[in-house]
Amino acid sequence: MTNDWPTGQAAFVTGAASGIGLGIARALVAAGAKVALADIDAARLVDVTQELTDAGGTVLAVPLDISDAEQWSAAADRAEEALGPISILCNNAGVNGGGLIDETPLDVWRWVFKINTEAQFIGVSTFLPRFKSRGGRAHIMNTASMAGIVPMARVGAYCASKFASFGFSMVLRDELQGTDVGVSVLCPGTVATRLNVTAGEAEAKVRGEGVNTAAVEGNGALLAAGADPDRVGEQVVEAIQQRDFLIITHRDWEPLVTAVHAEIGRTFGEYENRYGADPTVPFLVQGANPITT
Repeated sequence: MTNDWPTGQAAFVTGAASGIGLGIARALVAAGAKVALADIDAARLVDVTQELTDAGGTVLAVPLDISDAEQWSAAADRAEEALGPISILCNNAGVNGGGLIDETPLDVWRWVFKINTEAQFIGVSTFLPRFKSRGGRAHIMNTASMAGIVPMARVGAYCASKFASFGFSMVLRDELQGTDVGVSVLCPGTVATRLNVTAGEAEAKVRGEGVNTAAVEGNGALLAAGADPDRVGEQVVEAIQQRDFLIITHRDWEPLVTAVHAEIGRTFGEYENRYGADPTVPFLVQGANPITT
């Protein structure tokens, strides 16, 4: 293991203008990495770029709407022209939206998935071929959530999209096993970010309505009591250095995760095998895909 990695490496971080993304960017700069700061909020990027430059970092502001697949290649090219080959991708940007499932409009549901899940796929599709063609060590970090492991009522779109992000990351990890490309997935609990403000404003645009001030303020009070995003950023960089896959911030969630797994395990124990052996399972145990093997 190279303990000084990612010193001298170049990273691409989405949602880097605030919250966990900014915490990750600060930690990467402190570790000696160059960082492309990608965010849809161009105005905040100016301030963040100045902050990290003043701190001695080599950074580049990259205004980017991660939901627009056509913007990604140009953003990647710009980052690599300025900073050199990107070897770390942090798919961090995310949103919350909707409420009760039967009260969530389809366009809001699709918007949440477009940001939280589809954009991670686009980011990987943009950078992974570059990682493979160049060779050498690289790393992909996707931000999911504890809501990607534990179901949470009233945030169905967010929860479902984060479950998808978690599954996507697990499959990506397995597909890249044995290569020099590492994969991590961050499942944070409550963190003191601006997600309530950024997501609230964005969802209002999707709905064509005014901002739900009461919801934004209520969520803001909860988030304010959460973990320091800079500390989370430091934990992410440590995990990248150590090639850890799962990044958990709050052990408080362990009983809830255990309950989910216990229900699944109990169900396996209660039902008889009515259909005989499943021919797919031996292939998966061996790490193979029966469809392509």
